[in-house]
Amino acid sequence: MSDRTPAHHGRHAVVIGGSMGGLLAARALADHYDRVTVLERDRLPDGPDPRKGTPQARHIHVLLTAGRRVLERMFPGLIQDLVAAGAEDYDAIADMEWLSPAGLAVRFPSDIRLLGATRDLIEWGVRKRMESDTRIQVRTGVDATGLRLDAAGRVAGLNVENRSGSEKAAEVLDADLVVDAGGRGSRTPHWLDALGYPRPRETVVNGFLGYASRLVRPPADRKADWKTFYIQCAPPLRRRGGVIATVEGGNWIVTLAGGGKDYPPTDEDEFRAFARSLPDPRFAQAYEAAEPLTPIVGTKSTENRVRHYEELARRPEGLLVTGDAACAFNPVYGQGMSAAAVGADVLDAALRAHRPSRPDGLAARFQKRLAKANIRPWVLATGEDYRYVEVEGPKPGLLSGLTHRYLDRVIALTTRSPRVRVRFMEVIHLVRSPASLFAPGLLARAAFARV
Repeated sequence: MSDRTPAHHGRHAVVIGGSMGGLLAARALADHYDRVTVLERDRLPDGPDPRKGTPQARHIHVLLTAGRRVLERMFPGLIQDLVAAGAEDYDAIADMEWLSPAGLAVRFPSDIRLLGATRDLIEWGVRKRMESDTRIQVRTGVDATGLRLDAAGRVAGLNVENRSGSEKAAEVLDADLVVDAGGRGSRTPHWLDALGYPRPRETVVNGFLGYASRLVRPPADRKADWKTFYIQCAPPLRRRGGVIATVEGGNWIVTLAGGGKDYPPTDEDEFRAFARSLPDPRFAQAYEAAEPLTPIVGTKSTENRVRHYEELARRPEGLLVTGDAACAFNPVYGQGMSAAAVGADVLDAALRAHRPSRPDGLAARFQKRLAKANIRPWVLATGEDYRYVEVEGPKPGLLSGLTHRYLDRVIALTTRSPRVRVRFMEVIHLVRSPASLFAPGLLARAAFARV
């Protein structure tokens, strides 16, 4: 969070959605409003367990460095708490075996860390911290059904449907600010349309990737020197990849991925055959030596989608949209939780910079700042998806092909240059801009790289 003194913006803020994006937004809002209410449709588990509304939590999730830094500022000691609960904190370079399209990346000790944990454990850790914050209330079994505006066109609250009892009960919830963190299924565009405001323009890029995952227990006598084994897809020729990642309790989550509609199967035998088709036999050998703990689950909902709220000329003041409700990335690249954390940091900064005495303009300011912050993960995710010939989306510019060829040379350097490997990982972990890969020194080295 910023070092600037928080500005008091109102009595009550409401957040739609109790996943990471909503929880972190609520934590940011708590420094600026007397109280914050989080509305969540699902019943939240008491422990680090799956819940109905987040089927994607059964797949691999990654907390990148940018997101980790925000979480550590918001909740000091959280990473240590998660490690105490069984998560593994390890070196993202020394402990990761990465088979890139150019070969095995060089490994060495670094300061870039990975938290080996499921999304369920990380969300549970955040919820536990928020339970002790008297400024924040999380209400479950509540569904937001529409915006309420005052005579001046400002947000005055929400119509909600309480499903906590045996029957649904309508309720009116007053609010000075509403933040939609309701995910890909956000209904804000429909609400704006119903109120006579323009819907945001949408951009969708779909490389038709799918992935299938299961949790396994590695053999007690495993001798591998990695915590994560990552085989990167190499489209357009090699569409398949996979990840074995250590999570809490020393277990592994095994995720197989395929792009261009080459979807990995959820059938036992076919899943094993898909793993065996990957270019490094050690992957399938490690998987087959492990004990399955959960069924195989799959998904094909991986399109990148941005709703351009920053472009709206008219909007109701007091309404902000964040997380996947504003910009959702292909989850195969593991950016979601970290992008949500960065979005919460942007929210806090926007509130600190805005004068409460002049509330108009906060929504436009925030959405523009959020759109700028989302450029990094958007470029990384869509840039890879555009490598698939089946991709659907706006036609890429003339530089797209040249950029791909240049990045292939940079990736080739990661197989032998520690300095380039660190720089590349810093970009992947959202702490450096992708533009940093075009720095003069690196540009010269890449021009002569062997690919």
